[in-house]
Amino acid sequence: MKKLIALHLVLIATFYTYSQSVRTLATATTNQNIIDYVHSIDSTIIVIDFLQLKKSKWKSTFNTVSGLILSGGKDVGPKNYGVKDTFNLCITDPKRDEVELFLLKSALNDSLPILGICRGHQMTNVGQGGALYQDIPLQHKSDIKVIHRDSLQENYVYHDIELDTTSALFEIYGTKHLNVNSFHHQAVIKEGGSMKTVARAADGICEATEWGKGLDDRWIIGVQFHPERQFMTESIHTNLIKAYIEACFP
Repeated sequence: MKKLIALHLVLIATFYTYSQSVRTLATATTNQNIIDYVHSIDSTIIVIDFLQLKKSKWKSTFNTVSGLILSGGKDVGPKNYGVKDTFNLCITDPKRDEVELFLLKSALNDSLPILGICRGHQMTNVGQGGALYQDIPLQHKSDIKVIHRDSLQENYVYHDIELDTTSALFEIYGTKHLNVNSFHHQAVIKEGGSMKTVARAADGICEATEWGKGLDDRWIIGVQFHPERQFMTESIHTNLIKAYIEACFP
């Protein structure tokens, strides 16, 4: 009997140690590119897809994660930044909006690191009171022409962006100029909360934002491009996910 009790205690201790050591991140929906991007730094990290969870499980599950990744996808619903779909162009996902707004609020409350990619960059700002161009070609005026989305919506287009040399994003990438992929027709026009624009395309469109008080205060970065689609051929994009993972698991 004593041996059985001792074995039982060992099993409990082992399970507790294992559960404590599991490293998890939250997202609204997973895709293989995001998982590969995370696993390029640490293949043991589990990315939890909150769209696959019952709403009743959101809060308890979020309490187990160490960071939030908001990835690309459909348009953010205009009602989330206080306007109507003026041009009848938005393709939205209300359920995902709801999940991501919950995740963003929870991450902000807990001061967890946040990485926003494309739609996720937009949502990171919208969720803090920011706003978007509903359609760049119709709303943004510039003498410089930059194509931000393939007209057939089939492939990425590429263009240059310039990083603010005083920004944390510049320190992470170590370069002022990047050639990035692009697949969006909306963009941040008003930053949310304490976010500030730290990269722009030649036409002035916001290409990245970060927490304006510094990443030591809150680690929050949003990028309009897709580093998870570029890092395998352009290793410089590994810098961003590496910095993010180090912030989540110092």
